[in-house]
Amino acid sequence: PAVAPPSCQPVAAPHPATIAPEELQKECDVRHTRGSGPGGQHRNKVSTAVVLTHRPTQVSASASEERSQARNAANALQRLRLRLALDMRTDPPPTAPSGLWRRRAKGGKMSVSDTHADLPALLAEALDWVWAIGDVKGASAALGVSSSQLVRLLAKEAAALERVNRLRASKGLGPLRNNR
Repeated sequence: PAVAPPSCQPVAAPHPATIAPEELQKECDVRHTRGSGPGGQHRNKVSTAVVLTHRPTQVSASASEERSQARNAANALQRLRLRLALDMRTDPPPTAPSGLWRRRAKGGKMSVSDTHADLPALLAEALDWVWAIGDVKGASAALGVSSSQLVRLLAKEAAALERVNRLRASKGLGPLRNNR
């Protein structure tokens, strides 16, 4: 099996990116701050920026682009789930595809949009399999999708594809391309 790069940390199942967003938020410290940049008086006087820190892992994410604290909180939670998917690897690794994966991978084809709430959980599972098996081809076979479908999923989050390419480079393999 491949060794995770230093930026990945082991985490016990279930992977935090697969936890329901409402439950994940209960595991987070929330800090409200004032956003910086353009926006005038409203932005400078109201604490609409949100920083979430996942207590068990100390991974954090923030959002400040919206004028609404609620929208910033939702954006920060989605970013936190993506960061957890990228930075944490389930230990021990999975032994079978999850129910979510099986529902989403119909007929060997993965279907999820770039902004869907399931994306972080699917990325976490895909990365767990790639790290456990050591390559995309073996992971895609274990997950019941084609290699190109798995690469397409990883390419939805550029940092996920970059991590897989670093793993490949450590084995002397060339990078995978984003053919979206």
